[in-house]
Amino acid sequence: MKHLPILSLLALGSASAFAASGPASLFGNNVELSYVQLSTSGVSGHQNGWDVSATAYLGASDFFVNGLTSVGGDLGNGSDAASLGYRFKNVASLADVALTVGSNETYGISLHRALGAGFGAWASYERVSNGHNVVAAVSKMLTHDLSLDLGYSWVSRDAQANSHLLGLGLRRKF
Repeated sequence: MKHLPILSLLALGSASAFAASGPASLFGNNVELSYVQLSTSGVSGHQNGWDVSATAYLGASDFFVNGLTSVGGDLGNGSDAASLGYRFKNVASLADVALTVGSNETYGISLHRALGAGFGAWASYERVSNGHNVVAAVSKMLTHDLSLDLGYSWVSRDAQANSHLLGLGLRRKF
C-alpha cells in the first residue's frame, strides 16, 4: 500500500512541503530519515519501514521540489513520490502555507507554525486519486540545522480499510 509522501511529511509532508525561514522552521532545504509504523483498521499488528525524503528550493524563489522513497522494513522498497510546490510566507500572520502537486495525481496543502523555543507544528491535507491523507506533526530543533519530528497520519482510500501511520524522523537542513 502506498503511504504518505511525508512527512513529509513528515513531512509533509508532502508533507510533507517545506520552506526556509529560521532555525525554528519546518520549511527549508532538508533531508530526512524517518521510521514509520503502519497500522490498518481491522488488522492486528503493525508494519514497519524506513523513509528517506528531501526537499530543495529552486534558487532564491519559494518554489520547491520534494521527493520520498521507502527503503526497507515490512513496508518494502520502492514506494516513491515526488512533488512540486510553492510556499506562501506568514499567511494572515499565522502560518506558512505550501501548496503542492505531485506524482500519482496528488494535490496538497500544508500549514506550518513556529511555536517558539525551537518547537514547530504542522498539519497537511493531501488528495490522492483514490482517497486522501491527513497529517499532524510536531518538531523540535535539536541544533541550528538538526531536528526531531514526530507525526501521525490518517490515510483513507476508496474501498479499503483506513490506515494510520506513526512516524519519527531526524531531519537535517542543508
